[in-house]
Amino acid sequence: MRAVLPVALLAGLLAAPLAADQYKSEARIPDGGGGKPATQDLATQLGNTTDPYARALLLRELAGQAANRKDLDAAARYLEQAIATGALSGPAADEMRATLGRLRVGKGDPASVIKGLEPAWKAGKPLPPEQMVALGAAYLQQKRYRDAVGPLAKGVAARPQPDLSWRRALYAAYVGAGQEGEAAKVLETVVRDQPSAKDDWFRLSALYLKAGDSSRAQAAMEVASRLGYISTEEQRLQLVGLTAQIGAPYAAGSLLKGWLEAGKLPKSAANLRSLAALWVAAREATLAIPALEDAIRAAAAPELYLQLGQLHLDREAYPKASEALRQAIALGAKTGPAYMTLGVALYQQADVDAAASAFRSATQYPASRKLAEQWVKYLDSGRAREQAIAALAQRRDRPQDEGPQLATGLLEGPVTVADAAMPATPEAVEPGVSVGSGGLTAVGAEQGGNRDGSIPPYTGGLTRSQWPAGYQPGQKLADPFPGDRPKFTITAANLAQYASRLSDGHRALFARYPDYTMPVYETRRSVAFPQAILDATRANNGRAKAPAADSLEGAKLGFPFPQPKTGVEVLWNHRVRYRGDSAQLQYQQAVVAPDGAIRSPGNAVFRVLFRYGNLRDPGDVERENMIAYGTFSVARPGQRPEFVALFHETANSLQRARGIWVLLVNAGKMFRVPPIGYDQPYPETDAIQFIDMVDMYNGLFDRYVWKLTGKRELYIPYNSYRLSDGRYKNKDLLTRGHFNQAGTRYELHRVWVVEASLRPGNKHSFGKRVFYVDEDSWNVVLVENHDPSGALWRFQEGHLLPLYDVQAAFAVPGLTYDLKAGSYFAERLFSESPAIQYGLPMSDQEFLPAAVKNKYSR
Repeated sequence: MRAVLPVALLAGLLAAPLAADQYKSEARIPDGGGGKPATQDLATQLGNTTDPYARALLLRELAGQAANRKDLDAAARYLEQAIATGALSGPAADEMRATLGRLRVGKGDPASVIKGLEPAWKAGKPLPPEQMVALGAAYLQQKRYRDAVGPLAKGVAARPQPDLSWRRALYAAYVGAGQEGEAAKVLETVVRDQPSAKDDWFRLSALYLKAGDSSRAQAAMEVASRLGYISTEEQRLQLVGLTAQIGAPYAAGSLLKGWLEAGKLPKSAANLRSLAALWVAAREATLAIPALEDAIRAAAAPELYLQLGQLHLDREAYPKASEALRQAIALGAKTGPAYMTLGVALYQQADVDAAASAFRSATQYPASRKLAEQWVKYLDSGRAREQAIAALAQRRDRPQDEGPQLATGLLEGPVTVADAAMPATPEAVEPGVSVGSGGLTAVGAEQGGNRDGSIPPYTGGLTRSQWPAGYQPGQKLADPFPGDRPKFTITAANLAQYASRLSDGHRALFARYPDYTMPVYETRRSVAFPQAILDATRANNGRAKAPAADSLEGAKLGFPFPQPKTGVEVLWNHRVRYRGDSAQLQYQQAVVAPDGAIRSPGNAVFRVLFRYGNLRDPGDVERENMIAYGTFSVARPGQRPEFVALFHETANSLQRARGIWVLLVNAGKMFRVPPIGYDQPYPETDAIQFIDMVDMYNGLFDRYVWKLTGKRELYIPYNSYRLSDGRYKNKDLLTRGHFNQAGTRYELHRVWVVEASLRPGNKHSFGKRVFYVDEDSWNVVLVENHDPSGALWRFQEGHLLPLYDVQAAFAVPGLTYDLKAGSYFAERLFSESPAIQYGLPMSDQEFLPAAVKNKYSR
């Protein structure tokens, strides 16, 4: 890298004056004169003067005049002659050498600068910031990057607002020295203080990418795009690639499609092919198919036809699928999978003879031989033709909008016909192999920290030896980290700096409420579980199944899916997570209106006996088909509740739906109600919260297609002890617009991200939902709920509370923001309520309808 010293930096280096009073300590009357004549020409005086000291002063004056004329060469020559006289004292000569050094920098003479300033620098003598930067810049010009870092860093640090050119020189030195991390920190200050420095956004993105931080690289490029700095084809494609690299193919495809349609990127074969690949990766068949067709028209290729054929097959467009697959094979894709897929497409059209021919071709390839032979054997039987014709007739009678995706809610994408015909059997976990091996904890979280250390490794969570001093079980949980203070606080002013690690819901709160803040603390992975839960989770891995969206099989006691492959499996982990054997919760809840008015219906009481996740008496979900029994009631202070709800939560709703009864206490009557859920309003919440939003999410999965998109590092509410230990009054927490953030605590953690999209033909107030699930506890901590048009409508935030007394975790409190209305609902407010009681003696008999009626109707 060739370092070029900017003009602005030269101006800074030449800022020190060459005024006559600079050397007053050296002033004396030259021999033969009575002082410097005011009118006599300096050059004439110099020619008439033989005294060395007088000559040095006159030469310095001539250098000053030359510098004012911007004749740096002449100024440097005069100073060299003045120094050569040897008549000046040490300090005066040193200062003149420093001035000469600045002049030489200005005229591109780094060797002279180094010669003049290096001795003082190496001797540890104090130098002005301008001189340190001059020396560093000279080193930089000679590609002595490691030498340049020291003086440049000190020079920049010595100024509260260093010149932009100084910081860019320091950035270049760090890059040359191989210290990209430090270079990135410098550029972060540059773009923060001067966002208009557009090239620095691209340099910063490149540094992040080189360090392996794709998320930050993408964020930097996205900011540059929004500021209007992206103008070249290379830059646009770089942003598209980075967006795809961080696991957002739909967003990347949207960018690319928009630029192609606007003419800002050429519709070349390569770009059209990239667009098709992004839509395929995003599992957006309706967008991927026309994109693949455009790419094929631009430059036909066998792999494009293969992808097109598979997409048509997934959508049961079998004639189009077989045509595309034949084209792929004709262009050279003569492989076992290609022939197998073609055979399936032909069979679904009842073209048995052509299908048999395709499968026979597939038998020529070792990888597909065994399965292809099974198909050939089946097609040679007498039943194959009749069954194919019957299946074709059945499909023709089916409504047009019904397709294979409607029956595959457990999967990340559609199931092909081949998959349905020949389902694979999951491999069992090898005996003796721990799920926690290979970098995972026993519950499936990543054992190690993240790249920059802001997320630490998991070391087992809070143990009894780490309990707060004086804490006794049964008391309210005390904050185990009383000395922690925020590392920083995110505000509207610095939001852009942290936006890449914020959910859309939190960004929406910042946009709506300018005073909203998020205090961010040190990350503490404090969640712990009993050993029995860890052992059971290991046993469940590979054994537990969810054969349909709303059924759980083969799981016992622990998390069913420590290594989930689908979005539903992640939500099952949340639904059956360990929360103690039994619990009784007394708390308050309230609705805060847009004008700040608080409506609290009273004290809520929730009693629950967990059958799944019960250490003392582990339930069998397949034999009992039961997850939990519970009752819920709300009463005003000093009064009996007006109603009590009883529920029996089942593990397999296909066999038996959840049971729900409502007791009208004053009338003494109990009614069994039809299974309720989905978007029916939850009582006493002003319809802000729906039934399936309780506990962040509960109930059936059948109305959505669940897609597991991966993991992200996000700032999420964590270790929320201060919100429940009694230091705050509820009225102080329930502030207008949003929850009082003073007592909140946010930390950087990894979360699973699950997207739920409403199935065609189903109804729900939310068209799309995005769930963020903490990897250490499997608690859903954030949910973004979108209306049918796609706009973010309601945002749920669960403040995670690790329950170190029972080794579990729970969201306390829970908040639901209505971003359109400006109101919010707060539940599980424990600050003025008793501590949660765990392990109370309970039996399934007390949750029979008659027993509940008898207890509360007295």
